[in-house]
Amino acid sequence: MSGSDREPRQVELIGPLAQVFTYSIAAGLMLSGPVLAVTSDSLWNGLCPAIITFPIGLAIAATTYGQRWDAKRFRAVGVVSTAEIVAVRIRQGGENPDVAELGVRISGPGFDTFKADCEVPAVLPLPRIGDRLQVVVDPSDYAFAIGYDHLFEQD
Repeated sequence: MSGSDREPRQVELIGPLAQVFTYSIAAGLMLSGPVLAVTSDSLWNGLCPAIITFPIGLAIAATTYGQRWDAKRFRAVGVVSTAEIVAVRIRQGGENPDVAELGVRISGPGFDTFKADCEVPAVLPLPRIGDRLQVVVDPSDYAFAIGYDHLFEQD
């Protein structure tokens, strides 16, 4: 890495349609307890589920907000760059999709080349050492998003 003390980090982004979907789920979780409390015979019938569902809904809403904020920030200041794969490890997901843990060397205009670790879905064709992927980098803090080309297509 360069002489900078900034630590590269991978960020997850979310598109506008997924934002609406996840906010809807979050709202449903947060409102389910109070709605049950108002419509049922006992206040406890709604408050007991709300103790669990409200914090989960709040966490989903906060995560979605952060991902949309990152997407807007990357759209404004992100630099389309290249990530060369220098290491690959496929982690078996069992019931979940497999994940490719990558070591990448990211280079582009406006910042020093740096190395980072990231995870991407292991889809066919599997990533190999030497492959190049498109990434978007925020040069101010070395945050990068990999695998979101559809969110940054030029108009």
